[in-house]
Amino acid sequence: MPFREREISLSSWWGEFINPAAEQDFRAHTARAAARDLRIALWSWLALLLILIWFDLGLYGFSAGELVIFSVRAVILMGLLALILYSQHRPMLAASGYAVTLLELICFVSFFLVYFFRVGNPIYTIVITLLMQIAVSVVIPNRLLLATLASTFGTAGTLICAWVLNMRGANAIALFMFLTIASLLGYLAARRQQLMQRRQFALLRKTEEINVRLTAEIERRKLLENELKQQAITDPLTGLYNRRHFETLFERERLRALRNKSALCLCLIDLDFFKRINDLYGHEVGDRVLQQAANLFVTHLRQTDFVGRIGGEEFVLLLPDTTPPDARQLIERLRRILAGESVDADEREITVTATFAIARVEPEKDTLVKALRIADKALYEGKSAGRNRVVMAESC
Repeated sequence: MPFREREISLSSWWGEFINPAAEQDFRAHTARAAARDLRIALWSWLALLLILIWFDLGLYGFSAGELVIFSVRAVILMGLLALILYSQHRPMLAASGYAVTLLELICFVSFFLVYFFRVGNPIYTIVITLLMQIAVSVVIPNRLLLATLASTFGTAGTLICAWVLNMRGANAIALFMFLTIASLLGYLAARRQQLMQRRQFALLRKTEEINVRLTAEIERRKLLENELKQQAITDPLTGLYNRRHFETLFERERLRALRNKSALCLCLIDLDFFKRINDLYGHEVGDRVLQQAANLFVTHLRQTDFVGRIGGEEFVLLLPDTTPPDARQLIERLRRILAGESVDADEREITVTATFAIARVEPEKDTLVKALRIADKALYEGKSAGRNRVVMAESC
């Protein structure tokens, strides 16, 4: 499906394709890479969380409040492990972003609890929250909309906790500014990354489409070139080689026969009373007669033989590695088969015969023109003798 301009338009706010199908295509294309990057980020998150738990237990001990915080973080640890394992089999889970966003929200809640269970040391928690906001926007792969939602939740939750704990005045304003700046910077960095990824994807899709069109055009041109070549060497009515190409084939086989000192024969064929067929039944029937004769010659000759049409009702055969006696036997069989065939013409069956003249080609001196002249003389004798026969030229 073509990737049109309106389908690759991007939302400047959320860094996603406006067209849902284009966005889904992007997520499916990047799902495995996103899942791999997400697992790396989750393993880092898990390691840092374990360090944080160990540090907090050493610093604050096993009070009731710490156990509550530890329980929430244990849930986060299990969620991280589950998401790491599940994303290996379901890459689209990483591309959708909902699962990791839920974990981020739970993680923020665990930090909110710290404000109430460790009263008197909010700076430590605020710093962790700021780092978490940056990680949510930049480090952990996620959709910009969901990452912004998680970051906003962290900012709002932290401000609410600070307000409940009676943080007022300059400290509250400074906290608001720090959190807002961290969220804004994270949003801008994530937005830039999301837009760049999708622009690269749109460029990739356009490049793929151009390549497909170019490949199709190359194939079309090859087919056209082959068709033109075929038209240049074949007779359009019968599909046999035309005289021009037959001359090339004759010269090639003559030189081969000269090198190998092998026999080479040529046979000239003229359909009997063909003008009468055209006059009685029309040119359409005459064309069918020519086509049937051509098909018969191709079907019943050897693969090494060549068949051409040199004009009107005249055909020519080139028989490599064939002596005159063998050629006569082969052509006589061909004559009988042709005489036994019939063509339907206005609910009448008409029988077609031909006169065949065989000439031996002397590779050292004969040209196609000379060989045809020798065969044509024998053909005239065959027609004078009554047609529907095989005649051997004097050179045989």
